[in-house]
Amino acid sequence: MKLTPPALAYRYKDALYLNITSKCPTACEFCIKFSWDYQYRGNNLLLKKEPGVREILEAAGDLSTYSEIVFCGYGESTYRLEEMKEIARALKAKGAKKIRLNTIGLGNLICKRNIAPDLALFLDSVSVSLNTSDPETWVKVLHPLPEYREKGFESVCGFIRECAKVIPETYVTAVEGIEKDPKKFSALVESLGAKVRLRPYLDDYENS
Repeated sequence: MKLTPPALAYRYKDALYLNITSKCPTACEFCIKFSWDYQYRGNNLLLKKEPGVREILEAAGDLSTYSEIVFCGYGESTYRLEEMKEIARALKAKGAKKIRLNTIGLGNLICKRNIAPDLALFLDSVSVSLNTSDPETWVKVLHPLPEYREKGFESVCGFIRECAKVIPETYVTAVEGIEKDPKKFSALVESLGAKVRLRPYLDDYENS
């Protein structure tokens, strides 16, 4: 099957998603980049190279029909924190109503510092995919790179706590079926100052 050119921006419902990197610190069992071969609703999200800021902005185009702009491809956007800042600043100037980040939550370890204050400068919302309240399950299901296995879960929780202090909407998600004790998961998220969202496996979205 011949692949279409990589999509730097793609629409889902009334939001525009920006695909700025394929680099990721985890290989989550539930990620559809494996089962769907980097395809999503007719879009090829496998990047051949890291796109430049200008390329992303050109791909975003007219923002008037979108309720929000989301940094979310099949990679971890916080690897490109400085580019995110520049893109978001330009999008706000073009009239973006709301900007959100979907993340695995390892940005503090990736950047080797607390990046929540940086994110607060341009984000209205952040959604962190934590998925479990158990550190061992987190490693088993998310398959983080070796350098993130020992301190990864603790760092994600710290990242959530710091984001909740400075970003208006901080959500923590779990794919249904991974967390065996949803009440325990909810209690953890609430103790970090964030809000809980449970979501189905992405395969189920095709029927939504």
